[in-house]
Amino acid sequence: MLAASFQRSLKLTAPLIRSFSTRSVLLNGVPNARPSPKDHAVKDPKVLAKRAQAKKAKQKQSPSLHPLYMEVPTAMRYMRAAEVGQPAKKTTVSIQLTVLPEKGSTPLQGKIFFPKAIKDNKAIVFTSDEDVRAKLFALDERILVGGSDLVEQIQSGAVDVSKFNQSYATPEMVAFLRPIARVLGPKGLMPTAKRGTVSDDIVSLIEENFGAFNFKQKGNLLSIPVARCDFSDEEVIRNIQAASEAVYACQPPGTKKPNLIGQCCLSSTLGPAVVIDFKN
Repeated sequence: MLAASFQRSLKLTAPLIRSFSTRSVLLNGVPNARPSPKDHAVKDPKVLAKRAQAKKAKQKQSPSLHPLYMEVPTAMRYMRAAEVGQPAKKTTVSIQLTVLPEKGSTPLQGKIFFPKAIKDNKAIVFTSDEDVRAKLFALDERILVGGSDLVEQIQSGAVDVSKFNQSYATPEMVAFLRPIARVLGPKGLMPTAKRGTVSDDIVSLIEENFGAFNFKQKGNLLSIPVARCDFSDEEVIRNIQAASEAVYACQPPGTKKPNLIGQCCLSSTLGPAVVIDFKN
């Protein structure tokens, strides 16, 4: 009798037990998967064009209308206050430009010759020409010149390439640089014809580029270090003017698809970012 009552209780409680499944619920035979964020993205061409137009209009407006706009001397007060106690060489002041490229336009790139150098340039030159070596030795003491002997010194670690920021070579030395390509490459010091750092007239090439800062647009941004916090306001302004002239000169008059150079922010390593008038 007890067994019969126990069986009846099992029948009563059985419907209360729910089955568990790891399979997703099927809706009309299709698994109900979580929607992708891409499904929520706006794909209407008209909406996208309207957004792009609004963004372009915002970048075209006068910098003085921005709530964070400051004159350079005022902005430098905030930069210097934020960098108090930091070594001068670590207080880099940079500008960051917003660039809105047109379809098919080329990225902005070029070189700047700053009136006040931010850091001392040091170059490695690979050449087997003794006359060229003599000219470069006399040109500047910050230029290290050598041939296969210099390659061996770099390969053995006798020469620390991290102390240099430029590298050049004559054509006959390019094949001898392969053993140290993994040393020079990651530091951007591998001379190549594509980058314009390999030439027969190496002396003229170095004279034209030794004091220059090379810049290149990455994505929609262009970042350029222009000063340090120990520079005077006048030195900072002159360097920014040199950067402005070089950037706008990248697009010669009559360019069919010029890049729109938008707002410019000035900031330091630890300081805030403020908007400045980069063009004027």
